[in-house]
Amino acid sequence: MDQKRHIAIFTTASLPWLTGTAVNPLFRAAYLYKSGIRNVTLVIPWLSLKDQIVVYPNNITFDSPAEQEKYIRQWLEDRVGFASGFSIKFYPGKVLTSLTVCTFAIYTQNH
Repeated sequence: MDQKRHIAIFTTASLPWLTGTAVNPLFRAAYLYKSGIRNVTLVIPWLSLKDQIVVYPNNITFDSPAEQEKYIRQWLEDRVGFASGFSIKFYPGKVLTSLTVCTFAIYTQNH
């Protein structure tokens, strides 16, 4: 059987939010894809503009998932030195400013 395994990596954060939860899965997806023996999909949250403003630094926001994907791929290529062809999919995310945690929701706590 010569079919590649398909690996889906789900995370609750994405660039430009520079947290381990955003960066580590991104690097994992890139290097698994580069190995050539796996098809890889990175699944990340798509946040509303209101939520992007809460978590993304330096007033960085995106009008579409495609625009954010382009930003992510460029950021990654600048750091790893190769273009990666893994798939990026988005799910609807939500920033919660309370301590309540919901499945596949991003949460923050204001101090």
